[in-house]
Amino acid sequence: MLSISRDDYFVEVAPRIVRGGIPTRIRIRPLDGHIRLEEKERVRIAVLPMTVDACSSTRPDIFETTAVVEQGCLSFEHTFTGEQEHSIRLHRGEETAPFLRTSVYSLEEDLFRRRPYLGDFHLHSCYSDGVETPEFVAAMYRQEGYDFMCLTDHGRMDSSRRAISFYEGLPLDFKIHPGEEVHSPGNPVHILNFGGDFSVNARCRTETSGNPWIVPARPEWMEAVQRRMDRLPPLPDGVDPFIHASCLEVIDAIHEAGGMAIFCHPFWIDNVYNVPVALLQLYLEQGFADAFELVGGLTNHENTLQVAFYRDMLTQGCRIPTVGNSDSHGTVDRAYFDTGKTLVFALGNGREEIIEAVKNHYSIPLDEYAGQEPRFHGSFRLTSYAMFLYEHYFPLHHELCFEEGRLMRALVAGDSAAADRLRELFGRTVTHREGFFAVYPEK
Repeated sequence: MLSISRDDYFVEVAPRIVRGGIPTRIRIRPLDGHIRLEEKERVRIAVLPMTVDACSSTRPDIFETTAVVEQGCLSFEHTFTGEQEHSIRLHRGEETAPFLRTSVYSLEEDLFRRRPYLGDFHLHSCYSDGVETPEFVAAMYRQEGYDFMCLTDHGRMDSSRRAISFYEGLPLDFKIHPGEEVHSPGNPVHILNFGGDFSVNARCRTETSGNPWIVPARPEWMEAVQRRMDRLPPLPDGVDPFIHASCLEVIDAIHEAGGMAIFCHPFWIDNVYNVPVALLQLYLEQGFADAFELVGGLTNHENTLQVAFYRDMLTQGCRIPTVGNSDSHGTVDRAYFDTGKTLVFALGNGREEIIEAVKNHYSIPLDEYAGQEPRFHGSFRLTSYAMFLYEHYFPLHHELCFEEGRLMRALVAGDSAAADRLRELFGRTVTHREGFFAVYPEK
């Protein structure tokens, strides 16, 4: 996560996200005495859309106004145009150099109605091949600034439900969704079950404990796969009928459970790549899964190939939604933790809202490795907006989440007093999120 920007330490701007084309009042309040605003002082304000052509004589007019300091704050009204960032510059007297720069972002109505949620759809605990308990993993994700997570242990869903149960009864702005990484018998392709009401692994395997790669299959599952194989149309060269039929059975079962099926890490190396390229191409072309794990946390080798393959598919008209995940197997050593993630623009943080947003392409994957700036993998529209949020919204959000996560860890360690403190902190991140957005009278 990026650190808080310099100006955001010293000045509060509200709102930061506005509707394009609607008059909006912006309030600017200094947070430290070195930003000197004398009462009744007159300050010149200039607003420059970031897409303005500063070198052209035909450029649109830069908005300029003068505001008077009242009760230590400045405010002005402006109609921000388009969907873009707008630079706000404050000047004293006739000085040409601004003494303060800040910015707001204007959105079209569809995106403005949604709120940003940071999440990870693919991670593990000690109940499969991860390190820590599910409840500890959840605490670490909240501490790192996440709004939701989905624990997807290999071959089982009960561990994700353990994390949910541990925090049951506590008011948290952090959402833990049930999930699992589905290993259907004899099939090397892994599919994530996000939010399902039941375990698909339990449907296709005789047990959930032990090594999911070798647990025997349920006969009724294999019979269902065989029946689907018998109905398959001719397949492209390189697509194995059994693997394809097995994947389709998994996806149908996830949908029956009310979950979202995510096709994950196709270029993970298990001796060779675990997904044949012909099968990956078929699934991206036909959209059999609900989403494609464009970014995983393993290595740049996998990520580079996945992104390159997806870009090729885009040129052929592929429109499958994408997500980014860490595939974290431990949060303390940070080998994969917090490297791949998804920013979802949703109407809420619940299962249905997250699934709706992803399916309708309101999600953007990103990867962020130690010592490197984050890389966003999406449309120009979402990338531009996400970069603004990652600079101005999420660092402050992270600060608020950190204390909640630390208290969640204390609760895991047996500190019962942490529960009362968590109740006191409840709602802070929601207040921060809603305060970031302008409020307009209902029509």
